[in-house]
Amino acid sequence: MKTMMISGVAAAVFLAAAPLQAAELTSTTSLIKTHDQSVTYFDTFMNPVTKANNGITITYKGGPEVIPNRKQGAALKRGVIDIMFGPSVYYAGLVPCARVIPLSNIGQANLRKNGGWKVLQDCWAKGLNGHLLAHGMEGATEFHHYIAGDIKKSEKTGLDLKGMTMRSTAGYHPLMKAMGARPVNISPGDVYTSLERGVVQGLAWPEGGVARYGWAKFIKYRVGPGWWRTSSTIVVNLDTFKKLPKAQRDALEAAAIQYEKDSIPHHRALVEKDNAKVMAAGVTHIDLKGKYGKAYLATTYGATWDAAKSKMSPELYAKLRKLMLK
Repeated sequence: MKTMMISGVAAAVFLAAAPLQAAELTSTTSLIKTHDQSVTYFDTFMNPVTKANNGITITYKGGPEVIPNRKQGAALKRGVIDIMFGPSVYYAGLVPCARVIPLSNIGQANLRKNGGWKVLQDCWAKGLNGHLLAHGMEGATEFHHYIAGDIKKSEKTGLDLKGMTMRSTAGYHPLMKAMGARPVNISPGDVYTSLERGVVQGLAWPEGGVARYGWAKFIKYRVGPGWWRTSSTIVVNLDTFKKLPKAQRDALEAAAIQYEKDSIPHHRALVEKDNAKVMAAGVTHIDLKGKYGKAYLATTYGATWDAAKSKMSPELYAKLRKLMLK
């Protein structure tokens, strides 16, 4: 009996000292590998997690060349991939709340404290079978309209896009339509040719990656003031996340919070380099002033919130507006 007790204690000590079971997770990005946001994801989340002594290894499987950006949400939902990084608006059809995630103005830390983050996580769990892990780069990039032709103002919407076809996504559609444009879904990789052939006369896009794609060759103006924050999030397949030991789940959560901090200066540095190249290529930045600037911002935010209202229950809509806005 004494021998059995000693053996049992020894076994317990061994188990306590044993390293965590290795978790080999796969990841994709819905933006190309070299995009500034993807680089920030690699440098401030994926690589640090893999290098940490937590038993987790994240293997990058590729970007939209492996799984088209608008199909990555469904792939994560089915468990084809474990972790997905990129704009949430690409899968807004599965997660209605994805339409409003870039609209929060209270700060990510406050959103986590006031319960708003938990509400969003519930949306991702229900619609995507995903655990919403992180939303980084807060304040590091703003959205603008990039226009190939002349600028027309509107007292109602700030920017008048009547008669123009604009590259868009589900997230941009409402504000594009409000400004009179005809929005069309075009993958980022096809925008260059679309601008070159005159298929589209512009697009909406966050700072970063514009010069890398070569779009500045066809863009005449970048319109401000800037609006939104990036909708790019880190999402883990919910089944995968639940199967991880608690210590590894905690490690991912801790890495996510650190990423939300570290991604800001990292991404801003990349954005400033890209902006310099864009302006050097001949693009002129124009800020809409006074009543036009106010109308412009009211449209970029208001049209998106209004469109989201029809995609979710009144209760959920009211709750998100209350928790996400000052």
